Amino acid sequence: MKRKLLTIAALAMVSSSLLNAQTFIFNKNASWKYNDGNVALASQWKDTTFDVSAWSQGNGPLGYGDPVTTTTATGLTTAYFAKDFTVNLNDLSTTMELGVMRDDGIVVYLNGEEVIRDNMPAGVIDFSTLSSTIIDGAAESVYNVFSIPKSKFVNGTNRISIELHNRSTTSSDLRIDAYLKTVGTTTPVPCNAAHISCFTSIVPTVQTNKLIIPAEHKYQLILKEGDNYTEGGGLVGGQNDFTAYVPKNASATNGYLSVNHETNPGGVTMAEINYNSSTKLWQLTKSRAVSFSAPSLVQTIRNCSGGITPWGTVVTAEEQTTSSDVNADGMKDYGWLVEIDPATAQVISQNADGSKGKLWQMGIMNHENVVINNAGTIAYYGEDGGTHMVYKYVMDTPNNLSSGNLYVLKLDQGLSNGDPVATTGVWVQVPNKMKADQNNTATLAQSLGTSFNGVEDVDISPLDGKIYFTAKGLNKVYRLQDNGMTTSQVETFVGGLTTNYSFDTAQGTKTEAWGDGNDNLTFDELGNLWVLQDGGKNYIWVIAPDHTQANPKVKLFASMPAGSEPTGLTFTPDHKFGFFSIQHPDSTISTDIDATGNTIDYKGKSATIVVALKNNLGTTGSLGTIDAQAENTVTVAPNPTSGMVKINSPKGLKDISVTAYSIDGKIVFTKKFSGTNKSLDLDFTSQLDASRVLILNIEADGGFQQTVKLLKK
Repeated sequence: MKRKLLTIAALAMVSSSLLNAQTFIFNKNASWKYNDGNVALASQWKDTTFDVSAWSQGNGPLGYGDPVTTTTATGLTTAYFAKDFTVNLNDLSTTMELGVMRDDGIVVYLNGEEVIRDNMPAGVIDFSTLSSTIIDGAAESVYNVFSIPKSKFVNGTNRISIELHNRSTTSSDLRIDAYLKTVGTTTPVPCNAAHISCFTSIVPTVQTNKLIIPAEHKYQLILKEGDNYTEGGGLVGGQNDFTAYVPKNASATNGYLSVNHETNPGGVTMAEINYNSSTKLWQLTKSRAVSFSAPSLVQTIRNCSGGITPWGTVVTAEEQTTSSDVNADGMKDYGWLVEIDPATAQVISQNADGSKGKLWQMGIMNHENVVINNAGTIAYYGEDGGTHMVYKYVMDTPNNLSSGNLYVLKLDQGLSNGDPVATTGVWVQVPNKMKADQNNTATLAQSLGTSFNGVEDVDISPLDGKIYFTAKGLNKVYRLQDNGMTTSQVETFVGGLTTNYSFDTAQGTKTEAWGDGNDNLTFDELGNLWVLQDGGKNYIWVIAPDHTQANPKVKLFASMPAGSEPTGLTFTPDHKFGFFSIQHPDSTISTDIDATGNTIDYKGKSATIVVALKNNLGTTGSLGTIDAQAENTVTVAPNPTSGMVKINSPKGLKDISVTAYSIDGKIVFTKKFSGTNKSLDLDFTSQLDASRVLILNIEADGGFQQTVKLLKK
């Protein structure tokens, strides 16, 4: 029970300076020169000037004993491979990606210099050196990803040379294939203390009686289970789940907030909210229940995750199916996607006779979520339970979900230990035009696709357009490239129950296991993937776009109040604010304080909140208190400075707190000064020597907050 989320499909355009389309320098199955003479070569064999013209040549994979394109001699201890290619340095990304399928160990040289050593011992390597371990089973077919700095390449002709070492002289197989490509982003955008994804990770923790978020952020309660609706009577439902911000006229400060309720019967709250620039707080101006009262709808059940369409509607997902048909319309009552107009809080008519209906052709299943591409032509979604599969729905008419063709993902070689065995797959069509087919999606798809065990969410990267999805039961997030009827580049992106990730915190570098319960996914416009977990420690993680399992770039954003899980993160169009829900906190929690300064009395009630950088959210007084900054400002001088500065407050401020952030968003200084002070002397010499630019966040009692950019002279 509980969970989900979905991101806005119409993500903001990303500056072209942030992107570099993925380009293959050479792809899998490329042609290689190789030497399989099973004798040691002179040490110069790896140099760019070494003559390989007499070597054999063939396309990858190359080797023997396993499926290969080019069969080499058998019984090899070590084989040698070389490939020449031409590059323009201006076309390369800062870091290049080399993917290698190897059985067993490799040493890789670029232009004669060793750049990668994998599954090989340290020290001197020669012809007779055996690999460290045997590679067998699914691991034989995995393309291991490595990074090579752009600085290692030269303009013009380059050569990659690979030694492939066996585990034993009697091994029955040896195989290799490789590709080289640019990565989707060149240099990721550095944190500038102005983007919601720029923060210092929280210290790993068990759940406490508070919401723990980075020191750079604040949060504000928007609505809570049991609140009175402002229109139509009734109370806000419980089990708050998918949370969707739908802008009015593209506004980042005025919009609809849709909240799913994963209850039986289900429901959706539709609120209207706006941001007050004076108080820096969000105001809820209207709230009501979405109407599902039409006989053609019956009702909804366990409204779990969902999605926001590019045309401004909300899709809510029923996570439970039924065999009942109480209105005798020939369609089972529950287990569908339902489209809602946020302006009217009404279900959009879908039936041929104009009556309100559910999205029958998208199929019946334990729906979790849906994401729609920016073109409004394709929807992706997953099932938690039943088939546990990933689905694709191609609309007959753009921006119209009522009719289309349904497909299910089938990997060419399935999974092994939760990881794709191969990197390719296909989309297999599932019948969905007749009522009998629509009522039996899971049965029809069961034998057609690949089961992932709890597909909780699917999202689309704004950088490279790849499809990302999470399997809760496998504790991993996957990604793939959709090529129409086929898929490629299928791989595990992040996760694994016992996979450990290290990150910087205010208490130094910490390491934490990923854990279980991968649930909700959403991207911000910079390509950071936010992962919300239902299980383990119920964290929110943020994964950088250039993260790989071999070179992890993971940060820890939040820990939920005891007993609760995070659900349904969604961003405003400017990505300054993120909305999500806190589902089923413990009934004993009543000590949390939000940006208004008021105590949040959860007491077992689900809540929906907004989170943002401190500069953008809230005061420390009661709701509606005017920011004290309007009456008092501080000066920081000299600026630029060699290090020593004086912070002056003409009227004096009480209990001043100063926090300094480096340009990459890390906290490098923090100190609180008790009592009332009009002037403070501080020394930032060492911090400026390291960063050259600091962001000072100055706060004080009474709601004062001011940010100053400090420059090194």
